[in-house]
Amino acid sequence: MLHVLDMQKGCAEPGGAMYIPSVGGAPEGKDVIQPVVNVLEAARRHGMAVTWSMWGLRPDGADAGYADIKWGLQGQLETWGGSWGNGGDELVDELVPLPNEPVIRKHRFSSFYGTPLREYMRRAGVDTLVVAGLSTGNCQLATAIDGNNQDFKMITLADTTAAIPSGLQDPPGYGQHWEALRQIQANHGDVMTSIEFLQLLEGH
Repeated sequence: MLHVLDMQKGCAEPGGAMYIPSVGGAPEGKDVIQPVVNVLEAARRHGMAVTWSMWGLRPDGADAGYADIKWGLQGQLETWGGSWGNGGDELVDELVPLPNEPVIRKHRFSSFYGTPLREYMRRAGVDTLVVAGLSTGNCQLATAIDGNNQDFKMITLADTTAAIPSGLQDPPGYGQHWEALRQIQANHGDVMTSIEFLQLLEGH
């Protein structure tokens, strides 16, 4: 199953409230849109099941947990890009779910937390989740951990995701993006590029 992860304008389009810049040679938000499009189109051609997720918080912060406190956004979610209904939560224009592709709305990083994703996978008879989308250090990593803990095989596509910088002076190869990919590969799943995945798909 392909899972399109939180490909929303707030993170993936320049000017978005949560736009992800590049650090250490990692992709930035806008760079991941076309690789996700390529993977989605190929998955559909090959008859793969597809699910989607969208992340957001209520403007009143009732579902934020400690997120608004951690990020210094208490009382600001109504105008911030992570809250539902202000435009930043919309999917990018290039990516449109089909009617038979379930769309999950979530308020935590993991696509498994408090959602029916596990049920969708079981119903589809799949044991592997290929995840394409944002962001590496938050939603990709949390989803990989939760999926692996439920005995699903998790695959992260490295060039379909980006992550916030860990600092302004990071040398090449460092930053949240690379650290999260290393953690996923070491402990929670497999990491490959979208090109490698497409070649694998076409080979089958």
